[in-house]
Amino acid sequence: MRALRDPPARCVDDGGWGVADTIAFGGAAGSGRRIPRLPQWAVLLLWLLVVPLAFVALGVWQEQRAAATRDEYRQGMLDLPEVLAQLQRIEAQTPSAFVTMGGPDGRRMPVSMAIAGVRKAIGTMDEGVEVSLIRYPLSWGTMAGGLLAFLAGLGGLLAARTAALRARGSRDALVRSFDRLRRSLPFTLGSVLVGLSVAGISASLFEAASLWFWDHLSTGSAKLFGLGVVLAVFAAYSAVVAVIAMRRVFDLYTVEPLEIRGVAVDRERAPGLWRLVDDLAARHGALMPDTILIGLTDGFFVTEWPVRPSGREQPLSGRTLHLPAPYLPLIGETELAAVIGHELAHFSGEDTAYNRRFAPIHAGLWQTLNALGRTGGSGGFVLTPALHLGFHTLESFDVAVAQHRRQRELEADRRSSLVSGPESIPLALLRTAVLAPIVDGTLSDAFSDPDAAAPDLMAEMVRRVEAGLPDPAAYIGECQPHPTDSHPPTALRISTLGVALDDRLLARAGRGPAVEDTGLPHRLFSDWTGLCHGLTTAFLDEARQAHRLNREELEMAASAVPAEHTVLYENGKPMIWAMAFIAALFAAFATCTTVFAQALGIDNDPGTKVVVGAVAAVAVGIALLYAAWIHHKTKAPLMTLTPDALVSARLREAIAWTDVVGMQVTASQRLALVLALREEAPLPNRIGFSIYNKVNRRKRLVVLEALGIRDMKAADFEALVSRYLTAAYARRQLAGD
Repeated sequence: MRALRDPPARCVDDGGWGVADTIAFGGAAGSGRRIPRLPQWAVLLLWLLVVPLAFVALGVWQEQRAAATRDEYRQGMLDLPEVLAQLQRIEAQTPSAFVTMGGPDGRRMPVSMAIAGVRKAIGTMDEGVEVSLIRYPLSWGTMAGGLLAFLAGLGGLLAARTAALRARGSRDALVRSFDRLRRSLPFTLGSVLVGLSVAGISASLFEAASLWFWDHLSTGSAKLFGLGVVLAVFAAYSAVVAVIAMRRVFDLYTVEPLEIRGVAVDRERAPGLWRLVDDLAARHGALMPDTILIGLTDGFFVTEWPVRPSGREQPLSGRTLHLPAPYLPLIGETELAAVIGHELAHFSGEDTAYNRRFAPIHAGLWQTLNALGRTGGSGGFVLTPALHLGFHTLESFDVAVAQHRRQRELEADRRSSLVSGPESIPLALLRTAVLAPIVDGTLSDAFSDPDAAAPDLMAEMVRRVEAGLPDPAAYIGECQPHPTDSHPPTALRISTLGVALDDRLLARAGRGPAVEDTGLPHRLFSDWTGLCHGLTTAFLDEARQAHRLNREELEMAASAVPAEHTVLYENGKPMIWAMAFIAALFAAFATCTTVFAQALGIDNDPGTKVVVGAVAAVAVGIALLYAAWIHHKTKAPLMTLTPDALVSARLREAIAWTDVVGMQVTASQRLALVLALREEAPLPNRIGFSIYNKVNRRKRLVVLEALGIRDMKAADFEALVSRYLTAAYARRQLAGD
């Protein structure tokens, strides 16, 4: 089973400033046609309430059937011996007598046959009662399992709702509510899982046992009985797999440290920086960080989460302050002091301690549920409702978590402005916003072509900033990115501080780099140039490694198709055999009407015989001609796959693989290859008329249909076309490199 959803991924912080408190959980978004889906509330109600209640209703129906059958067989054990005695008396008096069995509308038969039937029925009465007694508790198992799953699902939904409402009161209430809920959640999910498992197994076994009453396990009912047992075994297997996967829920604290592309600087490497932080911590009355990290791609943040800098095996613990090197020579001393003061305010506000208490629970549960979704695929039916409930529980806290984080960000802004001045935070927000595109662009260019990159990326950023900055007014409404979530919009943060967004403030935020700005890092670090070269070298080495790995993947994809052409033929054998069978049926019909004409009453009607024979002959001829046409058509190639293009017998022009932006293969009555072409690509023209092969010029879709592909299943055909498509794009990218 695929994972139902991913938590918010950790993003690059380019000046949002805050507390890093979660782990990165990646998840690339797929592309394709959107499929209509039920609303989330409807999915929850369906899996957690409707499905369990359906099992309860099924169990009630099964209980009624089981009780009726049990009573019927018990009554039969009492009545049949008396019926047998009566029949034996009749046989003794009149051996050739006929009796009617089964009431007034029953079957009339010789008394000896009736006696044999009653004796056989008496012989099966004991087994019937035993089967009835086995079925009866299974019906209660279906009801009990469905009821347990229903109560657990309903209780879980109510508990999540109540806890989420309480969590909005305060951070302590958030932690307490979430901690209590996560302790009960494994048992709630387990109850849903066990309930559906018991209901599914009981229902399957009940219906399998019911087949005994179908002629007492005749050949057909024996097969159905076997099918019911197989379904029960599959339900049991799914339950076992799901229970094994559920054990992960109890391991909520296994989390990985934050991976940071940067280095830790001590007081010897950054004496000025540590003095600045010491002074700001004293003025704020805040705790000092244990570690200061200088990174290249992440933003300003503090955390008490374990972090692992580049090239370091053991993670660092304690309070960590992370500063992005690209902004240090550009932001300005006043703005830098404001940002650091904002971050230290999180320490004084105990935000990082709060996140240290809350984040392991929250992140661990996200990690666990995603692992369940990936590893519990075999237990899909019984595990899906539990996963839906688990993810709903997490999402119910999102509003409360975001609310508290926004409040803490605004409070940290206020505290920092009290020390650094009322305009320091607005200037820092706008300054980091206008610098972000240049920082990102420099890093992106260097990553794209590391061999042509400057040896000091920070110096390159300064050079680009000297060419001019964008208008800060364009960034007023933006939210600042952060490792965990979106901060309040810049305009809201500035207005909360009571600062006017006038032209003077915007001009200060959009100023070019002054000498005191670019010289600031040299006053903070003992060897700023060496630090920049080290960060740049590590970044470019990582980029080169990524390019090598990417090139290897591209070369592997490009070589996945042969250099020679692949010729595919239409699979007409099933249709030819079907036409042959139809022709044989009509021929047999014509023969039977001739041989059995007298029995059919048309022996003396030559006209009818001629009409029947003519119709049958025409049908036979049409079927054979169609089969011959299919045979002739499938001798010619259907399509040819070349490394560069797809050549179709239905199209005048070939379709270049690099003109295709989307591909899909469907297989129902016919096999269809659907190709979506890019806007600039030329559309091919069809050869002749066909109701199956289409070129939609408005949607730029090409549809090629066939009876099938010879010696190839639909999935194999789709994989083959996909390899050619991927290989063509890989070759084009390699050629561009």
